[in-house]
Amino acid sequence: MLNGIREAFMSVAALRMNRLTLRYADADAEQAFAREQAQKSLRPIRIALIAVAAIMAAAALLIIIVFPDTFGTNVPPGRGMGLAPLAFFAIAYAVTRSRFFIHRHQWVMFAFVCVISAVIIRSTYILSHEVLATRGYVGLLINIFVIYSVFRLRLPAATAAGVLSVCAYLGIFVGTGLLSGPDVARHAAALVAANAFGIVICYQMELATRREFIAMRELSEAMRSLKREERQSNQLLVNVFPESIIPRLKSGESPIADQFADVTVIFADIVEFTPLAERIGPKRTVLLLNDLFRRFDLAARQLGVEKIETTGDGYLAVGGAPEPLDNHAEAVANFGLALIEAARLTPTSETEHIQIRVGIHTGPVFAGVIGESRFHYKIFGESVNTASRIQAQAQQGRVLVSEATYKRIRSSHKLEEHGTVELKGHGPMRTFWLLPR
Repeated sequence: MLNGIREAFMSVAALRMNRLTLRYADADAEQAFAREQAQKSLRPIRIALIAVAAIMAAAALLIIIVFPDTFGTNVPPGRGMGLAPLAFFAIAYAVTRSRFFIHRHQWVMFAFVCVISAVIIRSTYILSHEVLATRGYVGLLINIFVIYSVFRLRLPAATAAGVLSVCAYLGIFVGTGLLSGPDVARHAAALVAANAFGIVICYQMELATRREFIAMRELSEAMRSLKREERQSNQLLVNVFPESIIPRLKSGESPIADQFADVTVIFADIVEFTPLAERIGPKRTVLLLNDLFRRFDLAARQLGVEKIETTGDGYLAVGGAPEPLDNHAEAVANFGLALIEAARLTPTSETEHIQIRVGIHTGPVFAGVIGESRFHYKIFGESVNTASRIQAQAQQGRVLVSEATYKRIRSSHKLEEHGTVELKGHGPMRTFWLLPR
């Protein structure tokens, strides 16, 4: 939980943004934003390149064919409007399909728009003086709109490209004397105003994009955190409940109660546990039980037996519920022998190990989820009581089974008759020792 809070705090801190420069405080977050925007920009930029190339080609043809007087008398029509711009757009489109473009997206697009501005200025340069003076800035005005909105340049690059384009335009035409006096003021006012408007629009667009990026990152982090919590919750449920019960719990089924006509119940108990716990103390007792029950749980998973609960020094499990198991009696018999071996491998001192008694009985049980604030999956019924009482009759280090279980496993296991024992609430019952294989 603390790690999750710390990760969330670090994530929020990393996404803090300077409202003036529109950059994130964290360099990794800034790089992630740049990569994501480059990926998202690929398709719009390619479409824009094709559209601009088509518009420029159409405009050139229109001017050459329909308005030949637009050009100066000393300038051959079409100069500067040949194949070179189209070749440039073809190269630009090819570059957008390379891996280099993703890593150097802003620099590449900055170069593209600067070249486009140069082509427009060159095209404007060959217009007649009258057209140049009255509406020569229109082409560059449109390009400024494209710079700030279409080509997805971020604010610093877009501003630099727009300012450079205007400075180049005014510098060339004022320097060559093609513009002067009121014409310069009119052109400069239109282009500077377009740049200012473009900067505001670009700023708002990038701000919105960066806020969306932050929101998506926070949503993604929240989803990952939710999935982690769900996995942890599911793991806790798996540790407490049988797997087939979990969907029923999640669906809100209540009460969860089942009846199983034929299962095999096993109960194991540590011999002389109370004196042992008093002798070794609480910490070692807990460590000892953890070690022992961990071995029991592993054997249960391997043999398909369902652990139900541990009660102090007791261990209750069942075969055939809630998951059906055709050979549940044989599986539980093997589990009983595995418990004896696990206890033998769990030392209480350098010379001693844990001793357990094990009882097994086959019969019907009820099962269900009990409780409201702390849920438990329980099995109950006479078969559970019988397994517990048979365990009490067993000797340490041995497995005692009822006659009902004996009939199920006598062909697959070695057994030895123990005799008839008196069980509380049941009366006399034949029992058998389950021998190691």
